[in-house]
Amino acid sequence: MQRNALISVAAGLLSAVLYLSTKWSILGALIFALMSPLPLFAAGLGLGLAAGVVAALAATIAVALVADFTGMVIFVIAYAVPPLIVVRFALLNRMAEDGTTSWYPPGLLLAWIALYGILAFMAAAVFTGTGTGGLRAEISGYVDTMRGLIVEQGQSSTSVDQVFATVKLIFPFIVTTWWMIIMVVNGVLAQRMLERRGWNKRPGPDLRTTALPLWPAGVIVAATVAALLGSGWLEFLGSNIALILCVPYFFVGLAVLHTVSAAWSSKKAILFAAYVLLLLFSWTAVVVAGIGVLEHWTGLRDRFGGPNRSHERKE
Repeated sequence: MQRNALISVAAGLLSAVLYLSTKWSILGALIFALMSPLPLFAAGLGLGLAAGVVAALAATIAVALVADFTGMVIFVIAYAVPPLIVVRFALLNRMAEDGTTSWYPPGLLLAWIALYGILAFMAAAVFTGTGTGGLRAEISGYVDTMRGLIVEQGQSSTSVDQVFATVKLIFPFIVTTWWMIIMVVNGVLAQRMLERRGWNKRPGPDLRTTALPLWPAGVIVAATVAALLGSGWLEFLGSNIALILCVPYFFVGLAVLHTVSAAWSSKKAILFAAYVLLLLFSWTAVVVAGIGVLEHWTGLRDRFGGPNRSHERKE
């Protein structure tokens, strides 16, 4: 028990150092800070939820001693609490009818991450208010500052104005998407690292079987209707909530590509080309998310993935 506590504290301190590296180097801001959730995921998935809580507390205390109050709050909300939520559900299991252990599916973990991002966005919107100092005003000022750094004075055009106006509208979606990718990548990396050393508490899930529950689709429809029919704050909230919930479908789309391509002889070349397109052209991410939505309603993996291609039960 004492050994686990020491490991948890060490993991928390490492997480804090990675997060605080933004104060010390550009490399830290670009790479190391993005890995700050990794030790927390590793502590929780390897030693249990209690160890994850100890690691998160140690990291929070260390950050509080160095960073200002705002930096500590950002760390807690964005990097310390989400791994604990994921670990809490990831370690849930039950005995299946055939006697095997059924573990909490990755698709539901994705849904929880997306829901947390939406709730954090809505809490920020409510907390800051709708007035001149509210969230939209803060976003507008920040985007205008970035525009001044990117676009030289006198070079503005209608197309440029439209681009930055769109960025202002969906800025929470952009930030939340980046955060969700960070959480997913760190969680998967932590699980894989633990598996290699035999320290994992749960077996690694087959990510090709990732499927979502029913509720994200319904919320997307409702949020889209609100965005199209509403204006002002209603359009702002609806647009971002709908787009944020499309991110889990992007991961489902990737799972479909991996499953379907497994039956093809040129699987590696096809997947390599797909990932290159994703890196080069942002619109391909929309296509992949669309594949995820189609899978949700039509079962593409069952149709084209070959025999014995089962996926998660949509709960």
